Amino acid sequence: MRKEKIVRRKYILDKPFQFGYVTVMILLQLCVAVVVGFGMSYLYLFVFNDGKIACQHNVTVLLQWAILVGFSSLVLIIWGIVYSHRIIAPIHRMRILLRSAASGDIPSGKVAFRKNDCFKGLEDDLANCFETMEEYKEGWINSQKKQNKIAMDE
Repeated sequence: MRKEKIVRRKYILDKPFQFGYVTVMILLQLCVAVVVGFGMSYLYLFVFNDGKIACQHNVTVLLQWAILVGFSSLVLIIWGIVYSHRIIAPIHRMRILLRSAASGDIPSGKVAFRKNDCFKGLEDDLANCFETMEEYKEGWINSQKKQNKIAMDE
């Protein structure tokens, strides 16, 4: 029996959560970049030369700093979307399964998330919950059949 690999088709599953997460990460990174920029400008941009401030190399260092911040922001955005997908994908899957169960179509079998997803511990809990729901459903159906049979016999 060959295990099928689950392929991510859609990285953005919950826009408010994922974009909010990435926004917080970018704001934190920009705060750090500003603090580092001020520290760098204080320490390196103003070179003292006989008591005079020489600023000939400010533009080059500032440009390098801006490129570094821009590149790290891009990397952080990509990482934030991928990482938040590891969080939101299991929640999205659970919501689908729970909606299905609420409509009467109780999922059977093992609930499986991808290898790197968060909330891996919920797989067994969900499977147990669905098994119990199925048992209650079968018990309810059997009791309804018995009541109908008794009603028909009378």
